[in-house]
Amino acid sequence: MSPVARFRAGAALLCLALGLPPGALPRLGAAESGKPAAVAQPSGAAAATQSLGAAAAAARLKARLSWDPLTASGVLERNGFRVSLALGSATALFDYRETLSLDPPFDPGSGLRFTEASVAALEQRFSKAEEARRSRFSVAAILIDPGHGGKDSGAVGEHSVGGKKIRVVEKELALDLSLRVYKALKARFPERRILLTRSGDSYPTLEERVEMANDVDLADNEAIIYVSIHANASFNKNARGFEVWYLNPEYRRTLVDKDTAKDVGADIAPILNAMLEEEFTTESILLAREIMDGLAAGIGAESPNRGVRAEEWFVVRNARMPSVLVEAGFVTNPEEAALLSTEDYLRRLSEGIYNGVADFVSYFEMKGAPAP
Repeated sequence: MSPVARFRAGAALLCLALGLPPGALPRLGAAESGKPAAVAQPSGAAAATQSLGAAAAAARLKARLSWDPLTASGVLERNGFRVSLALGSATALFDYRETLSLDPPFDPGSGLRFTEASVAALEQRFSKAEEARRSRFSVAAILIDPGHGGKDSGAVGEHSVGGKKIRVVEKELALDLSLRVYKALKARFPERRILLTRSGDSYPTLEERVEMANDVDLADNEAIIYVSIHANASFNKNARGFEVWYLNPEYRRTLVDKDTAKDVGADIAPILNAMLEEEFTTESILLAREIMDGLAAGIGAESPNRGVRAEEWFVVRNARMPSVLVEAGFVTNPEEAALLSTEDYLRRLSEGIYNGVADFVSYFEMKGAPAP
């Protein structure tokens, strides 16, 4: 595909994202004479030299650049905020909803470049968005909890599939998935605290896991979410599929501590506790649904979606925050155990959990009211 064709493809995608008719963006194509036009660059030799290569621009912005040479378009991502760009286009899209006017990215033949002015403008817009987010309720920490560990192996599935022996141990599977989700979240949200209850074959007690979450120091406008990752087992070898659990709304936790109860008064404390419980339950359901959607997109064609369910698991009912428990599949089902033993399936499974958590964070912070 020629550079012109690549640009047109990228511009068409950007038009679609902006909700504009095809061709609404400045076109890079053949001149009226029918001769191919050059790739748009800043005017003047001085302007061309006042530019940065793609890697240097991304480093300056402390952002991650994903660029598709085929469509000549890409995304700059920083702390959860994204800017979509196309080669030669002076229009960019910030977080899929706001248009920006920038010097167009260009390629003089030595690779993608950005002008100093466009990098400065992007830095300003990223910083403005981050400052606005700091004044709103935000998810400051995410605790990933790999189930079991150490002396507690969890469920174990041993099968012979196609003449090959398969052994899936829940504590190992939970840790593998958790580390993948942890690394992806660290890359996506470098400014947040991404935590693990265990990073190896240790055994934190259930009480210790919950204490780790409840002891995280948070500002008044900050929140933490808790995701516990497990695998399922059943006496019925045919049982299979993935599911996500949240706290049964009929169960009530004590969310208002003694000091707060003294401050607000004995008659107000139960009301405040009920309000917090309702909020956490609602957010836990939303978090569970987002993770379910991510799993369905990643592995739904191969494993049944068993849905979002309510239960009173210890780690969920004692965490004073939005919290869910993910059951990644049944190690006791031969076909599912075989899937859970493959790199590609584990990658897609972990990406599904990661995508669900990331989507929940975006939703939570977009709807959050300004902090008092």
